Amino acid sequence: MKLNRLFQITAITAVIFGFIGCDEEFTEVGGEIINNPSNVELREIEVNAYSQVVNSIQTNNLSNSILGVNNNPVYGESAASIITQLTLSSENPEFGENVQLDSVVMTIPYFSTEIQNSVDGEILYALDSIYGNESFKLSVYETSYFLNDLDPDAGFEQSQKYYSDQQSNVEQNILGEALIVKEDFKPSSASFTSYEVNVDGVNDTIVNAPALRVHLPVDYFQNKIIAKEGSTELLNNNNFKNYLRSLLIKAESNGSGGSQILLNFAEQGRTPKISLYYKKDSDDGDETEQVRGSFALNMTGNRFNTFEGEFPEDVTQAINAQTSETGAEDLYIKAEEGSMAVIELFTDAEELEALRSEELLINEADLTFYVNESLVNGGDEPRRLYLYDLTNNTFLADYALDITYSVANPDASITNFSEVVAEDESGKYYNIRITNHVSRIINNDAENVKLGLVIVPNINSAVSRGAQGSLGGSLMSATREMPELIDQIPSVNSLTPTGTVLHGNLSNDDDKRLKLKIYYTNFN
Repeated sequence: MKLNRLFQITAITAVIFGFIGCDEEFTEVGGEIINNPSNVELREIEVNAYSQVVNSIQTNNLSNSILGVNNNPVYGESAASIITQLTLSSENPEFGENVQLDSVVMTIPYFSTEIQNSVDGEILYALDSIYGNESFKLSVYETSYFLNDLDPDAGFEQSQKYYSDQQSNVEQNILGEALIVKEDFKPSSASFTSYEVNVDGVNDTIVNAPALRVHLPVDYFQNKIIAKEGSTELLNNNNFKNYLRSLLIKAESNGSGGSQILLNFAEQGRTPKISLYYKKDSDDGDETEQVRGSFALNMTGNRFNTFEGEFPEDVTQAINAQTSETGAEDLYIKAEEGSMAVIELFTDAEELEALRSEELLINEADLTFYVNESLVNGGDEPRRLYLYDLTNNTFLADYALDITYSVANPDASITNFSEVVAEDESGKYYNIRITNHVSRIINNDAENVKLGLVIVPNINSAVSRGAQGSLGGSLMSATREMPELIDQIPSVNSLTPTGTVLHGNLSNDDDKRLKLKIYYTNFN
């Protein structure tokens, strides 16, 4: 590591990062640093690290959802499906006289970026947050599975939690045949044209950014919605959500290799919905003239993701063989319902006390995770890893004090703390800088908490932020059927299917073995 880079980072982390919305007080590092000290030393400290399978994650607290099938060269095939409520865009709707339903279209926006304009003015797009480039089987079912707002087991005093392993519960409540089955659905980057009826009953032609867009059966919605005009079922949304309880948007493998894509449920002005387009008699009573109308069933109620898929037997055996007492040769990290790593610093209490007695000035402290490229089989590496306080389920001081935060470019955000995957002469690696965290443990007797390591598609989304970028709390999801220590996990971990394998603290390759590297100045 170049020393000038080290001193630059140390100086940056000494800057106060605005208002930090957290109960914990952060200690800044670098107040006593002199310009360009020449006596910086390096000390490598053994750590303990091991993998932990993530069995069941709360997914009904996410702003967006992921859909599709992913094939990972290490972790095998997994499928992500969505269970969602529908809500009436207006309660107790009046459709008009002699209504004839023309078409029904389900539309859920993708994340996309406009890339250029062609000669004829057509807007072209590139899809964001898509993993894989093949098709998958897509089905939509009505179910009688009711999504509660509040948890009846908690006396209706807490929000209901829904988990990633509940798909079988939903499928037991499927009503009838699938509304639609697409054997080879493939996300498309093409824009599409829609016709929205304006206040004068005339179709406005609108060009829209890419979206999941499929036609649903007209007869079903004619009977389920249009024919129910004036009924108690459509009187209000409470009644309606009990009448049409939920839809299962199911992804399955079709053997092609599949793809998963993050769906945009949160953008204002692009509400995911099912649009009913129809003709009706003119409102002026002229039975010989028909005008167009439309009605929307919005996907703005409760919604959660489910994940299905099993690790290959060799991966499961490798994880099960690891112990918290000794650590592991390899760390298996897989997002969604996958696996994470637990990191323990300063496992030797005597060594920690000796460090504290030296009163060292910590210039930089790094954890460098090298990819075990012999195991990942050439798969695409996740862009970012996120390290957090697993004991208290919150972010670290180094995350909070990183002034490189960028809302416009998440890939270039918080990079002093967690660098984007890089490569040197030894191979691919992730570097996570925890200077403030380590300094507080050594020099301020802060609690030596256990750390959690997960994959994130957007490191900004690990926490909530105020209008000026000030930090609120960590965005965490509950877990089930896991050790007591891991009762929560960063919510954003559920929004990407990526995975990797990292060299652990018992790696046979000493140059890539996980260690804590502390660069310090000793003025004693």
